[in-house]
Amino acid sequence: MAWVVVAVLLDRVLRIAHHVATGWGGATSAVTGWFDPLGGRIAWDAGLYLRVAEVGYRPEEGLVAGFPGYALAIRAVATTGVGLQTAAVLVAAGSGLAATLLFWRWMLDRGLDVRTRRTALALFLTFPYAFVLAGVAYSDPLFVALVLGTVVLAESGRWITAGLVAGAATGTRAMGLALVAYLVVLALDRSGGLVVPSATPATGLRDRCRAGWSTLTGVRCSLRGLRPAHVGVVLSVWGIAAYSVHLWRLTGDPVAFWSSQVSGGYGHGGALDPRTWVKASFIRAPGLEIHSFADVLNELAATATFVLVVVTAPRVGRRFGWATTVLMWTSAVMVWVFCRWMAPAGRYLLPVLPFVWAWLAAGPLAVRPRARIALPVVFLVGSVVLATGFAGVFDLHW
Repeated sequence: MAWVVVAVLLDRVLRIAHHVATGWGGATSAVTGWFDPLGGRIAWDAGLYLRVAEVGYRPEEGLVAGFPGYALAIRAVATTGVGLQTAAVLVAAGSGLAATLLFWRWMLDRGLDVRTRRTALALFLTFPYAFVLAGVAYSDPLFVALVLGTVVLAESGRWITAGLVAGAATGTRAMGLALVAYLVVLALDRSGGLVVPSATPATGLRDRCRAGWSTLTGVRCSLRGLRPAHVGVVLSVWGIAAYSVHLWRLTGDPVAFWSSQVSGGYGHGGALDPRTWVKASFIRAPGLEIHSFADVLNELAATATFVLVVVTAPRVGRRFGWATTVLMWTSAVMVWVFCRWMAPAGRYLLPVLPFVWAWLAAGPLAVRPRARIALPVVFLVGSVVLATGFAGVFDLHW
């Protein structure tokens, strides 16, 4: 029900914003009627996924930058007779609803009380960049649902299914590779092969060795407790592996998706290039990415999101398990080393933010009732602003 309420609100915002961006004629119908149901949802990279769904990959068009998971889902839904654009919105909206239900299920499995669950869900749905979960034709809603599905399945011990779902995630976005690290750590943790001390027993290296520590930090790993079912960890790479094989046969380059992203104006840089890590191109020529005051706010908000994930990851791990910390940090590192600027972090980190919201709702916000109410309201305002910019009312370099 919560997703429906927020989705309906953002649906109206997107339609009105699209109508304003394309002309004021008939504005009343945009408010009260069903004017242009897809208005405001098909923009920016949505065209790439629709093109792949329509004709497949054509290297000369630069389409290989987009992973196939979302496009394949669009094509599958389109076989029912609906148009590709309608199918794209249906897949995105259905994924947003699925992500909401999976987050609620994860919180139930964690034993969080109802007030905490409601607060966390409110933060999840109103977070500014989460407006894409309302049915924007991007791959992000599907990816968020696949990540949360993997977490729910893996934490309930269904390793094979979790690996298959994680593989679908790696075939939807390159960020899905963070799930591989998550599954490895979770498998070691659940099998008793991972020991993370809660405190340092002594300060000297000799004392630590005497206490049985095998590393300076005290973290110890063992593969002895792993079971055949943990092969699901290996299955998690099937999506990106299949796509790489397809690209190798198509272009001769199994990582053509990355070459295309670096050279095709997607805001990415060389992963092994230190200039990408320090955002040298953005510092040297910010005008390439910053075109308006809205872009400045977008960059600041995305940077704040990145910092939030990095800083809270250890606290989230102590509450919900160290595998969650690994998932958050791995995702953050991938954003940092792959992106020439920070704005994409706002939506790239959407899959790991639910764990932050759950930690906040169960901890800091639990004793601050005013903040518990005010924060979702502030988030919702930001979500409306971003949705309006995405639909084209003002220049937002998404």
